[in-house]
Amino acid sequence: MTQIQRALRRFYLVMFVVLCLLLVQFWPYIEAPEPSVLLFTALSSLAYAAIFLSPVMLTGWVLEMLVRPRGEAIPRWKLALVYGPVCLLGLIVVLLVFIDLQLFKLYEYHINAFVWNLVTTPGGLAALGASQETISTVVALVAVAALVLAVLLLVLHRAAAKPPSEPGRSAPRMAASLAALLFLTLLVTEGVYAFSAYTGKESYLQAASVLPFHLNTSASSLLGRLGVAPAEKSNTLKLAAGKVSYPLQPITATARDKYPNIIWLTAESFRWDLFSAEITPNLWAFAKTSLSFKRHYSGGNRTRMGMFSMFYGLHAPYWYAFQKQRVRPVLIDLLIDKGYLFSLRTSQSFTYPELDDTVFADMPAGTLMQALNEGEPWRRDEQNIDNILAELAGADGTRPRFMFMFFEATHAPYTFPESAVIRPDYLHEVNYAKLDLLTNVDAIHQRYINAAHFVDAQVGRILDALQASKQLANTVVLFTGDHGEEFMENGHWGHGHGNYFPEEQIRVPLLLHLPGYPAQSFEHVTSHLQIPKTLMDYLGVSTPAQAYTLAGDLFQSEDFLVLGNYNFMGIKNGDSKLVFPFTGSEFFRYDVYDGQDKRLRRDQRQAGIDASSTALKRVIAESRRFVQ
Repeated sequence: MTQIQRALRRFYLVMFVVLCLLLVQFWPYIEAPEPSVLLFTALSSLAYAAIFLSPVMLTGWVLEMLVRPRGEAIPRWKLALVYGPVCLLGLIVVLLVFIDLQLFKLYEYHINAFVWNLVTTPGGLAALGASQETISTVVALVAVAALVLAVLLLVLHRAAAKPPSEPGRSAPRMAASLAALLFLTLLVTEGVYAFSAYTGKESYLQAASVLPFHLNTSASSLLGRLGVAPAEKSNTLKLAAGKVSYPLQPITATARDKYPNIIWLTAESFRWDLFSAEITPNLWAFAKTSLSFKRHYSGGNRTRMGMFSMFYGLHAPYWYAFQKQRVRPVLIDLLIDKGYLFSLRTSQSFTYPELDDTVFADMPAGTLMQALNEGEPWRRDEQNIDNILAELAGADGTRPRFMFMFFEATHAPYTFPESAVIRPDYLHEVNYAKLDLLTNVDAIHQRYINAAHFVDAQVGRILDALQASKQLANTVVLFTGDHGEEFMENGHWGHGHGNYFPEEQIRVPLLLHLPGYPAQSFEHVTSHLQIPKTLMDYLGVSTPAQAYTLAGDLFQSEDFLVLGNYNFMGIKNGDSKLVFPFTGSEFFRYDVYDGQDKRLRRDQRQAGIDASSTALKRVIAESRRFVQ
């Protein structure tokens, strides 16, 4: 055995231990603490640590074979040729598992298609709002980790210079035995997983789901031939997949002599309890002259689903087919047909979330689509409002206008000028890489409140201009949030956490000024999905709503609310929520949450599932109405 081989084997052992220690930190998220489940998780962790390490080992073996020294002296270039790629690949593997661990701690999902979309879509990474200090800290930590691995390899190489006093084949045999044992462990654990997926053993499936990059092995055909009885319910459910058929019939509308202007204002992560006389005085005053919906909910806890629900009035699963096939909402088609001029502004981007593929896909010539994404978010918001005010001042009134604005200041890390500070005890620098949520969450929340106060001031500028120019009498004004935001009320920060729809993440304010409608405050539960029919009715549409939406108007309460994110749907039926996956990328199971958004134990869930069974059947049917 060469010196390089001895050093590499010791390096692999250290890396294996490090990976195992990282995987152990996922274990607290296991729901079923039965000994057999814990044993399954422990064995799976050992097997997956070996899988993650295998590319590093294979690379080292190939390079060592290519440059194996023929004499005692080993040129430095050969050492660099072997150790450099091994060290780099080892660093990448450890970083991927570490990043996945931090992601899972925050949001309870792993690096997946959504994360890949976030990284590769223009505007995706910018949407994270990481500060320069955060980026510098991350770069420094990566550099330190690379240095530690390089020093470790150097130390191990020097320690391996002296061969064992009793050379023999014991070390290779031990390594081979260990590899065989780990391979057998992998076969057993993946066999248990495949059997559990086929027979519906949720405790093992859930335990496996907490580990990153799981193989999700299937053996349905083999188990079926062996006569094993499958689970009573399907282990996959894919909704709203297929060719879009929308609307189901042509949209007809009674012509109006004059169409109102429409100003549609949406604020990122703007939850309902920001609406108050102290935090949002302009909106609070505006509510006294508008329609105010006090118990309003988004159609999801992420921007895509929130925006999709408010413009289309459809459930979250439809987003995938509509985005792929670039289908606009009928509301926008109606406005185009009526000759509206469009000016669309965002302080983030139209590519992430993909509004240019959905809500505003293939807009007519002359449409302004202005995305400001450089500089601090609050400055972008302010500049966008400056531009809106200039447009309002220069409008000649010959054609109705649709003006859209998406505020970004209330997205983490929540930015604002000092003039907007109403909570001075805020955290002055949000460094994601060093953030201690348990210690800092209250101060972070104060940042959020200050940012909301700033957004309110910008909305106030628009309202003041409309009042001064007497345009409000012929302008529909809508203000809401795409979704809410949580500040550890239920153990999480932010929004979009796996199979989880707490009130803080889904409840938002809704103010709607409809010229001709008297001011009124509504206490019944409403949803973003009810916005399209409300506006379509107001614009004179006579086509039955069932042809283009899954909800009624805002003036009536729905039987239940439907929520969604990238992989899961939720049905809010009274105080409880029934949650299940709809893309087929997650193992199928029902989760039930009580009125305090606490997940019920598996042995307590059946009553909640039964209570929502009728709603569930209706949602599944509705999620297939507009696809073929």
